[in-house]
Amino acid sequence: MTPMAKQLLDVQQAGVYQLGRSPDEIERAAKDAGLTLFRIDLAHAPDKKSFLSQVAQALRFPKSFGHNWDALNDSLTDLEWLTAKAGFVLMFENGDVFFSSGNRELENAESVLSSAAEYWKGEGKPFWALIEVSPKSACDLPKWPTH
Repeated sequence: MTPMAKQLLDVQQAGVYQLGRSPDEIERAAKDAGLTLFRIDLAHAPDKKSFLSQVAQALRFPKSFGHNWDALNDSLTDLEWLTAKAGFVLMFENGDVFFSSGNRELENAESVLSSAAEYWKGEGKPFWALIEVSPKSACDLPKWPTH
């Protein structure tokens, strides 16, 4: 198992981070670790509605999904319809627009994703939300991996 795959299995380290490597590299490490990975393209998701739709579609949320922050939190802390046994990696690609400091919904999204990561820590499963942004982005999330 690669060192990055081992890091992905570290429940205590899991959380919400700015992606510090290529999405393909993370995908290979997640597969190596046995984690379920979802690639969520935010290129056309500048607002709350489109962000929630992209997440719901990628994670195959039930049709009853309410398309609001509370519903996202409820769904991310359930995930019973998925067959993942080891944990989850949500990789948000092309996140410059949604995860920019000027987005009013940014704080809500980060809060829900962090809450889900904390919930899954309690369940003993890593839950990662990795945000791909360009180096010019004003995203202030810590980078992962750091080396």
